[in-house]
Amino acid sequence: MGYFHPSQVNNYMKAQVSGADVVSGFSDMVLLLSLDLSGAYYFTHWFGLRANLVYLFSPKILEIYGGESHTYWLQSLAPGLSLDFAIDTGGIARLFASPGLAYQYASFEDWSAQGVGIELALGTDLSFGVARAKGVSLALVFRYANLGVSSGPAYTPSYGPRVDHLDFTSLLFRVGFQLGI
Repeated sequence: MGYFHPSQVNNYMKAQVSGADVVSGFSDMVLLLSLDLSGAYYFTHWFGLRANLVYLFSPKILEIYGGESHTYWLQSLAPGLSLDFAIDTGGIARLFASPGLAYQYASFEDWSAQGVGIELALGTDLSFGVARAKGVSLALVFRYANLGVSSGPAYTPSYGPRVDHLDFTSLLFRVGFQLGI
């Protein structure tokens, strides 16, 4: 989970509810949620290759006075590959840095986009068990993925502000569980 600010998407949502009294919440998407599935193979104790599949999503529900509500869902599916660099601290902790690339398939309302994004994860593995294969991973993840829209509705002023980019640039806090399979 983390922070992001997709400015064109937020401008579109603000225009959709402009002039209305919002009962709860505010129109900006700022919370990005993430579900990750990954597997790594370490060539040495300190260097490995990680394949991952990440689903990023940000739901938004705006309730308007009078009972009307607006629901929005910005999402991306991103298969990727990263390099893992690890430093053993001698205890149960291991520090790591993991730069990588992911190909993003994104959508919001009637718009879709795809393209390459980059990410950098910095954190620690708290490992235990045989060969330290099980444990918990804590990381800060910076992701840059500002994707140009490839399809969507034709622009008309009545539809709202133009959405040319779906921006998943974000800073996330990730908690992972190592299964040691």
